[in-house]
Amino acid sequence: MPHVRLPEFTMHYYEQGTGPEPIIFVHGFISTYSWWLPTLELLSQSDYHAYAVDLRACGESDQIDTGHTVAQQADDLHAFVEALGLERFTLVGHSLGGGISMHYALKHQDRLKALVLVDPLGPSGTTLTPENTAWVNAQQGNPEGVRLLVLGAFATPPTGAYLERLVDEGVRWDKPIYLGMMDDMAAVRIADQLGAISVSTLVTWGDKDTIIPFPAIVETFTSIPGCSLEVWHGVGHSGPIEIPERFTALLTRFMREAIAPKVSAG
Repeated sequence: MPHVRLPEFTMHYYEQGTGPEPIIFVHGFISTYSWWLPTLELLSQSDYHAYAVDLRACGESDQIDTGHTVAQQADDLHAFVEALGLERFTLVGHSLGGGISMHYALKHQDRLKALVLVDPLGPSGTTLTPENTAWVNAQQGNPEGVRLLVLGAFATPPTGAYLERLVDEGVRWDKPIYLGMMDDMAAVRIADQLGAISVSTLVTWGDKDTIIPFPAIVETFTSIPGCSLEVWHGVGHSGPIEIPERFTALLTRFMREAIAPKVSAG
C-alpha cells in the first residue's frame, strides 16, 4: 500500500478508484483507515478517487511519540494533501477525524468542495467524567478493554475477522498517541470559530451513539452556517460500518449537490 513522506514521519494511506472527484477519509480514536472499508467498497471507482489515511502513529504510518493533538493532525493532513498535489476535494471525518476535519476546514477551506462530519468530536471537546477518562486511559494496549471500546462504537457491531481487525488495530495504538489524543480531545474549544466555515457541510449522527452526545452534535450543526444534519434511527457511533449502503448513498448525493454549479436567479 502507498506511503508518502511528510516532514516528521511517513504516512500510510489506502487508495481506491480513478475517478475525477477526490475524497479524503479521516478515521477516529483507536482506529485506522480500516474503518472506512465498507464505504470504500461501495464507492464508484470510476466516479471517485478515494484516499483513506492512517494518522500519525496509527495503522501502517510511522510510530512517532510527539504531535498528538487535533491541530497537529490537521497540519499533517494538509502536508499529505500538498504532497499528493490535490487541489480541491471532499473531506470526510469520523469522530476524532471529524474534529481534525473541522480544524482543517478552519485553516484551509479554500481546498474543500464539501465537508462531511460523521458523529464528530464536539467543538467543545469530550465530556467524559474523570472516572470514565481514567478507565478509558487504563485500556491502552489491553485487548479486552479495547474490544469493549470498539464494541461501544456500534449499536449493531460487525462480527468475525473484520471485528477482530478493528480490535487488533486499536490495541496497537501506543501510549503516546492514545493518552495524548485523549488529553487533547478534552481540550478542544473551537465552537466560536465554526461560523467562519462557509463550505457545504453535512453532519451525520446515529441516535444510539453513546460516545458523542446529541448536544455536541447540535452545537456543531448550529455553529456552521448552512450546515445539513442527518440523524440515523437505531444506529450507533459508526454509521459507515453499520449502514454502509445508506451512508454511501447519502455521501455521494450530498457531494453531487455540493459540487453542482450554482445557478443564480435572474
